[in-house]
Amino acid sequence: MKGNDITKFLVSFSGQVEFVSFPAGVFDEQVYIQYEIIWGPDWEPVSGLATGSSQMSRSGIDPEKVVFNMPLEIVFGSTNVFGWPQLLITVRAQNRLSGDSLLGYALILMPPTCGTRVLTAPLVRPQAATVFGEWLAWLTGRRPELADPKMLASGKENYLLKQESAKCDAGKVA
Repeated sequence: MKGNDITKFLVSFSGQVEFVSFPAGVFDEQVYIQYEIIWGPDWEPVSGLATGSSQMSRSGIDPEKVVFNMPLEIVFGSTNVFGWPQLLITVRAQNRLSGDSLLGYALILMPPTCGTRVLTAPLVRPQAATVFGEWLAWLTGRRPELADPKMLASGKENYLLKQESAKCDAGKVA
Protein backbone atom coordinates (compact mmCIF):
# COMPACT_ATOMS: atom_id res chain seq x y z
CA MET A 1 0.00 0.00 0.00
CA LYS A 2 1.26 3.45 -0.90
CA GLY A 3 1.64 6.14 1.74
CA ASN A 4 -1.05 8.38 0.24
CA ASP A 5 -3.75 5.68 -0.20
CA ILE A 6 -6.82 6.14 1.95
CA THR A 7 -8.30 2.97 3.36
CA LYS A 8 -12.02 2.64 3.80
CA PHE A 9 -14.06 0.30 5.90
CA LEU A 10 -17.51 -1.03 5.05
CA VAL A 11 -20.45 -1.28 7.45
CA SER A 12 -23.60 -3.22 6.62
CA PHE A 13 -26.98 -2.67 8.28
CA SER A 14 -29.95 -4.95 7.72
CA GLY A 15 -33.17 -5.46 9.60
CA GLN A 16 -36.74 -4.33 9.64
CA VAL A 17 -39.08 -1.86 11.23
CA GLU A 18 -41.48 -4.39 12.70
CA PHE A 19 -44.01 -2.18 14.43
CA VAL A 20 -44.66 1.14 16.07
CA SER A 21 -46.53 1.23 19.37
CA PHE A 22 -48.57 4.13 20.69
CA PRO A 23 -49.31 4.00 24.44
CA ALA A 24 -52.63 5.83 24.03
CA GLY A 25 -53.75 3.82 21.00
CA VAL A 26 -54.14 4.71 17.33
CA PHE A 27 -57.33 6.47 16.31
CA ASP A 28 -56.53 7.11 12.65
CA GLU A 29 -57.77 4.86 9.88
CA GLN A 30 -54.44 4.10 8.26
CA VAL A 31 -50.84 4.66 9.33
CA TYR A 32 -47.63 4.53 7.31
CA ILE A 33 -43.98 5.28 7.92
CA GLN A 34 -41.25 6.92 5.90
CA TYR A 35 -37.61 6.35 6.73
CA GLU A 36 -34.46 8.21 5.85
CA ILE A 37 -30.92 7.29 6.80
CA ILE A 38 -28.76 10.29 7.64
CA TRP A 39 -24.96 10.12 7.66
CA GLY A 40 -21.92 12.34 8.13
CA PRO A 41 -19.62 13.93 5.55
CA ASP A 42 -17.12 11.04 5.28
CA TRP A 43 -19.77 8.38 4.77
CA GLU A 44 -21.19 7.26 1.45
CA PRO A 45 -23.76 4.59 0.64
CA VAL A 46 -22.32 1.69 -1.36
CA SER A 47 -25.55 -0.25 -1.87
CA GLY A 48 -29.13 -0.21 -0.62
CA LEU A 49 -31.82 2.43 -0.28
CA ALA A 50 -31.32 5.48 1.93
CA THR A 51 -35.03 6.42 1.91
CA GLY A 52 -38.28 4.53 1.69
CA SER A 53 -41.97 4.34 2.53
CA SER A 54 -44.03 1.52 3.96
CA GLN A 55 -47.45 0.24 3.03
CA MET A 56 -50.57 1.54 4.74
CA SER A 57 -51.31 -0.34 7.93
CA ARG A 58 -53.80 -0.21 10.76
CA SER A 59 -53.92 -1.51 14.30
CA GLY A 60 -55.31 -5.00 14.76
CA ILE A 61 -56.32 -6.74 17.96
CA ASP A 62 -53.89 -4.59 19.96
CA PRO A 63 -55.04 -0.96 19.48
CA GLU A 64 -51.65 0.36 20.62
CA LYS A 65 -49.59 -1.47 17.99
CA VAL A 66 -49.34 -0.99 14.22
CA VAL A 67 -47.31 -3.68 12.39
CA PHE A 68 -45.24 -2.80 9.29
CA ASN A 69 -42.47 -5.43 8.91
CA MET A 70 -40.65 -3.02 6.60
CA PRO A 71 -37.19 -4.27 5.54
CA LEU A 72 -34.06 -2.08 5.71
CA GLU A 73 -30.73 -2.92 4.13
CA ILE A 74 -27.85 -0.60 3.34
CA VAL A 75 -24.05 -0.77 3.14
CA PHE A 76 -21.85 2.26 3.86
CA GLY A 77 -18.19 2.99 3.22
CA SER A 78 -16.24 5.50 5.33
CA THR A 79 -12.79 6.55 6.42
CA ASN A 80 -13.71 7.33 10.05
CA VAL A 81 -16.57 6.89 12.50
CA PHE A 82 -17.56 10.56 12.75
CA GLY A 83 -21.10 11.01 11.44
CA TRP A 84 -22.24 7.45 12.21
CA PRO A 85 -25.51 6.73 10.35
CA GLN A 86 -28.84 7.43 12.03
CA LEU A 87 -32.29 6.20 11.08
CA LEU A 88 -35.00 8.88 10.98
CA ILE A 89 -38.53 7.45 10.98
CA THR A 90 -41.51 9.66 10.20
CA VAL A 91 -44.87 8.21 11.25
CA ARG A 92 -47.85 9.60 9.36
CA ALA A 93 -51.58 8.86 9.32
CA GLN A 94 -54.38 9.24 6.82
CA ASN A 95 -58.04 9.65 7.61
CA ARG A 96 -61.11 11.02 5.86
CA LEU A 97 -61.39 14.21 7.89
CA SER A 98 -57.89 15.69 7.98
CA GLY A 99 -56.19 13.81 5.15
CA ASP A 100 -52.48 13.21 5.73
CA SER A 101 -51.17 14.21 9.17
CA LEU A 102 -48.01 13.75 11.21
CA LEU A 103 -47.98 11.42 14.20
CA GLY A 104 -44.31 11.94 15.05
CA TYR A 105 -40.60 11.47 14.36
CA ALA A 106 -38.24 8.87 15.83
CA LEU A 107 -34.45 9.09 15.53
CA ILE A 108 -32.34 5.98 16.11
CA LEU A 109 -28.55 5.59 16.00
CA MET A 110 -27.72 2.58 13.84
CA PRO A 111 -26.15 -0.14 16.03
CA PRO A 112 -22.33 0.03 16.16
CA THR A 113 -21.89 -3.67 17.04
CA CYS A 114 -22.85 -6.96 15.41
CA GLY A 115 -25.96 -8.87 16.39
CA THR A 116 -29.70 -8.50 16.36
CA ARG A 117 -31.31 -6.08 18.77
CA VAL A 118 -34.63 -4.39 19.35
CA LEU A 119 -34.31 -0.62 19.19
CA THR A 120 -36.65 1.82 20.87
CA ALA A 121 -36.82 5.58 20.56
CA PRO A 122 -39.15 8.32 21.72
CA LEU A 123 -41.68 9.42 19.12
CA VAL A 124 -41.50 13.22 19.17
CA ARG A 125 -44.06 15.54 17.68
CA PRO A 126 -43.62 19.31 17.35
CA GLN A 127 -46.21 21.44 19.10
CA ALA A 128 -47.51 24.80 17.99
CA ALA A 129 -45.76 27.79 19.52
CA THR A 130 -48.98 29.60 20.44
CA VAL A 131 -52.36 28.72 21.95
CA PHE A 132 -54.02 29.83 18.72
CA GLY A 133 -51.77 27.44 16.79
CA GLU A 134 -52.74 24.58 19.13
CA TRP A 135 -56.41 25.39 18.66
CA LEU A 136 -56.01 25.55 14.87
CA ALA A 137 -54.17 22.20 14.84
CA TRP A 138 -56.96 20.61 16.88
CA LEU A 139 -59.67 22.12 14.67
CA THR A 140 -58.13 21.10 11.33
CA GLY A 141 -56.56 17.83 12.48
CA ARG A 142 -53.24 18.95 10.97
CA ARG A 143 -50.39 19.03 13.45
CA PRO A 144 -47.27 21.19 13.05
CA GLU A 145 -44.43 19.57 11.07
CA LEU A 146 -40.72 20.26 10.72
CA ALA A 147 -39.68 21.80 7.40
CA ASP A 148 -36.51 19.68 7.51
CA PRO A 149 -36.73 16.66 9.87
CA LYS A 150 -32.98 16.04 9.37
CA MET A 151 -32.35 18.78 11.93
CA LEU A 152 -33.23 16.22 14.63
CA ALA A 153 -30.08 14.26 13.70
CA SER A 154 -27.71 17.20 14.22
CA GLY A 155 -29.03 18.01 17.70
CA LYS A 156 -27.77 21.58 17.48
CA GLU A 157 -31.03 23.50 17.71
CA ASN A 158 -33.37 20.84 19.10
CA TYR A 159 -33.58 22.61 22.45
CA LEU A 160 -35.56 25.37 20.72
CA LEU A 161 -38.35 22.99 19.72
CA LYS A 162 -41.53 22.73 21.73
CA GLN A 163 -42.43 19.06 21.46
CA GLU A 164 -44.20 16.17 23.13
CA SER A 165 -42.96 12.61 23.11
CA ALA A 166 -44.15 9.05 23.57
CA LYS A 167 -42.41 5.67 23.49
CA CYS A 168 -41.85 4.14 20.06
CA ASP A 169 -40.69 0.56 19.50
CA ALA A 170 -39.02 0.67 16.12
CA GLY A 171 -38.11 -2.94 15.39
CA LYS A 172 -35.01 -5.03 14.84
CA VAL A 173 -31.77 -4.00 13.16
CA ALA A 174 -28.71 -6.20 12.72
